[in-house]
Amino acid sequence: MKSILFIFLDGVGIGDPTSSNPFNNLQLSGFNWLSGGQDWVNSSYHDISTTSHVFRGIDATLGVEGLPQSGTGQATLFSGVNCSKLAGKHYGPFPHSTSRPVLAASNMFIQVGGSERADGPAFLNAYPERFFEAAKKRDRWSVTTRCCLDAGIKIRTIEDLNAGLAVAADIQGLGLGKVAKTPVIAVSAAEAARRMVYLSGQHNLLLFEYFLTDKAGHAQDADMAKSYLESIDNLLLELSKQLDPEQTTLILTSDHGNIEDLSVRTHTFNPVPFAAKGALAHHFKGVRDLTGVTPGIVSALAP
Repeated sequence: MKSILFIFLDGVGIGDPTSSNPFNNLQLSGFNWLSGGQDWVNSSYHDISTTSHVFRGIDATLGVEGLPQSGTGQATLFSGVNCSKLAGKHYGPFPHSTSRPVLAASNMFIQVGGSERADGPAFLNAYPERFFEAAKKRDRWSVTTRCCLDAGIKIRTIEDLNAGLAVAADIQGLGLGKVAKTPVIAVSAAEAARRMVYLSGQHNLLLFEYFLTDKAGHAQDADMAKSYLESIDNLLLELSKQLDPEQTTLILTSDHGNIEDLSVRTHTFNPVPFAAKGALAHHFKGVRDLTGVTPGIVSALAP
């Protein structure tokens, strides 16, 4: 079974090569593996579009005025519907009321089989009990977890994490361990990658979300940005060694820019990176904005 491993990075754009752009100041070999050795700044890369490798910046503004936001951006990314246009504005961080019916009817998990298939899609992140308590109290779920609820997909817990069947949002689990009510077993980037590779062999689509990049951008904290980007970079390096590109295609993208310009506290208008590497990459050659990702996934995983 060919599968897709989808790594979603919150708040990562391709910006100018300035001192406020951590991508301009760091050596990130894992990221550069996805870009064919090119740096992730807007004056240093060219589009790649082959049968097994796609890399380019894609539009996150979606033809709507104002700064892109997570709620509508992610809903667009995970459905293929322009949810910013549907709402008439960019909205976040939670799904807009006009996005909820879209996600309930046609989020990407549903489109590729939902819970109806034993080898269907899965969400890899593990959540502590306090997340579930807060979300249920106000019925305010993130876009990714809302997609899970609508598709009947399991939202994994600390128990799943400690059993080796999930990955922490901070990859190693050190940060998650500070907020969880139960002990968290920390892992290496190599172990996190191993879990991703293993579970990609069990599911046609596996999603992993990393939100700390957006947090660092809002904090305008260069040290935090360095730490988080290097953590992702280590994971990508391990995946470059462990993934079989004939079996699992890795895709990576974001919902809006942020961390690439630490001179501002807000999101940016910059394009976001889109990368696809593996045997199914050719299905994503036409992706130019956030609306194209889910249709590419559906096409790639069609029977």
